[in-house]
Amino acid sequence: MRASWMTSEQAAEALGVRLSTLYAYVSRGVIAREVATGPEGQRVSRFRRDDVLALARARSRPRAGALPLIESEVTQLDASGRLAFRGVDVADCAAWGFERTACHVLGMSDADATWRAEAAEAEGTVPGDPAGADVVRWTVMRWAARDRERTCLEPGHCREVAVTAVAASTTALTGLRDGTVAERLARAWAPEPVDDARLAGVGRALDAALTVLVDHELTASTLAARTAAGVGADPWMVLLTGLAAMSGRAQAGASRAATRALRAWIATRTVPDAPVPGFGHKVYVGPDPRVAVLLDRVADVSPDVADAADDLAVRVAREHSVHPNVDAALAALTVAADLPADAGEVVFTLARIPGLMAHALEEYPNGLRLRPRALA
Repeated sequence: MRASWMTSEQAAEALGVRLSTLYAYVSRGVIAREVATGPEGQRVSRFRRDDVLALARARSRPRAGALPLIESEVTQLDASGRLAFRGVDVADCAAWGFERTACHVLGMSDADATWRAEAAEAEGTVPGDPAGADVVRWTVMRWAARDRERTCLEPGHCREVAVTAVAASTTALTGLRDGTVAERLARAWAPEPVDDARLAGVGRALDAALTVLVDHELTASTLAARTAAGVGADPWMVLLTGLAAMSGRAQAGASRAATRALRAWIATRTVPDAPVPGFGHKVYVGPDPRVAVLLDRVADVSPDVADAADDLAVRVAREHSVHPNVDAALAALTVAADLPADAGEVVFTLARIPGLMAHALEEYPNGLRLRPRALA
């Protein structure tokens, strides 16, 4: 009779994945495991054979409404509250800063990336009076049209596209050519007269926000970008696809509602009805690890706002049993630094460009595989 259980190694082999991917399935609830005692008294993981075989069939069967489970080395996300970019914890990445983290996610050397406007100064200005995120999308479209190597899908060119998109968009948004991305945003958004100490604190907080938002595994916008890469879209159009998909109020724009909720809490100390903007997450069952990293920097800008955000989190947890997500932390930054209403959306949009390209680089070799079927 066949054994009813498989070891971790057997289950990973049956599924055709690495052990790390198998454990990621466990953390996301894709498959259950049992911890047992091995022959030498050690703790071992085991999996029901029927569960493993059912998952293997689900991964390979082209059934209606299903997408394949996608292996990725870009981001490791644990539902219990751990987030890492290529194996480096998000808190450590925040200490590195946005530019270094972006290079790490893209798999390139810091020395190969030029984030200054001299290498990516866009011609002309954005017509009309567009929102900040529209400036980013417009800049990507304009640079796509002028790239003579646009159809090149070589990794080096794709990485250069991502860096150029961020650098050119930052120039278009701020009109500034010197400093890091966060420093330029901080200067452009700073009220007059400028307080140098406060400006430095806002810059550090913006840098943390950009860093923690570089990627977040297979979000809807990431999947859209990977789908575009799967049909061989050029790297500029891959970015534009992902940026368009994240533009809704449920992703890049979510911090707007969270900001309104935080301002209302500060003014009235009344908890909004559920669902509370900026609270709860489709993946994390515990705290969003990005929140603590960002709120630490927000506290340096305005301890009162950081305390208010903490107080709101306690009340929402008590009344609705959910934790704050990164949108709540972006809201705290927006209020603490008195940033424009769309600042969170701009930061989110800029930050995610390197992550989108990192996923495209993984997807290009696979060709057209993301092809679900409609229910008849």
